[in-house]
Amino acid sequence: MLGDILHIKYHYEMSVGWQQALAEEMGAEVINGTHLVLPENLGIGGTFFLEVMPGLSLSLADMTFDIPVAFTKLASSAHFYQVCYDFSRGISNRIVDGVDHPTASQSKFEMGFTDSLKEGTIILKENERYYSLCLLIESQFFMSLVGDARPKYLIKALLDNAKNTWLVYNHIDSGTRLLLKKIKERSFDDPSFELLAKGTALKILTHLVKRVRKFDPFIGKLSPADTPGILKTSQYLRDNLQMDFPGVAVLASMAGMSESKYKKLFSKMMKGSPKSFFLQQKLLLAQNLLKSGNFNSIREVAIEVGYSKPGYFSEAYKKAFGTCPKEAFVKTGI
Repeated sequence: MLGDILHIKYHYEMSVGWQQALAEEMGAEVINGTHLVLPENLGIGGTFFLEVMPGLSLSLADMTFDIPVAFTKLASSAHFYQVCYDFSRGISNRIVDGVDHPTASQSKFEMGFTDSLKEGTIILKENERYYSLCLLIESQFFMSLVGDARPKYLIKALLDNAKNTWLVYNHIDSGTRLLLKKIKERSFDDPSFELLAKGTALKILTHLVKRVRKFDPFIGKLSPADTPGILKTSQYLRDNLQMDFPGVAVLASMAGMSESKYKKLFSKMMKGSPKSFFLQQKLLLAQNLLKSGNFNSIREVAIEVGYSKPGYFSEAYKKAFGTCPKEAFVKTGI
């Protein structure tokens, strides 16, 4: 147990069979080797697992628990990458290597990339639907797909940096977003669900590979020493969205670079200046909070993300998204 939370530990693998041990620990049932159904005393829903092709597997979770539950994915002996898309409405917490990453600090549609060699925990709240789709991609297979244009040290930096063992991107491309919406509307029990799941996994993998390949070629010229510094500061900004922008001088010092070099490299990697990146992430967080149903007013959300004057917040929000905050706001209790 983590305090009063039911704590379940399991091994995540790319081949079928791993769900059985998880089912036994939870008192759940596995149907046809693919569909795990939660016991009634814990909640409703379950998981769906499918080997799509050699080197690629798909795992889906659609669960609503009656009590708080923590799932710890233990480190695997096999090396693969886990790319997860969290399509939940509620806010949960992920803990990787002892570092807490609340999804409240990210956009509504969370994309996470981590390594099977890392241990990670997700804490789910009671009475909130948790829906996620994960691709499990064998490491060598993934490297063969992204090609030589993506230096291996960049991928390694993304995964090994202490604060980025779970690296979260704050938007999902529109094509993947539509695929997630479509599959979320279908039941695991649908006779054609397996076919839909396999096609969805392959299409999402295609979007992922295209996205990685579109990284600015300039990134390939970064030294292994520079890349972690940029990633470290970008994550620092994400983790401190409620604060004021710390300033380029502070961030450059944190990255171990001169201010001019830092601004140039950050803008190339993150497609924008440090301050514009910070404000974008702050507003994405605000959008998530507005839709969360956890606040009584837009003013509360504005203060939560560091805007002391709601008018300034509304102006910035409209400039970023083209709509007013009230159009996204879901009040507590509705």
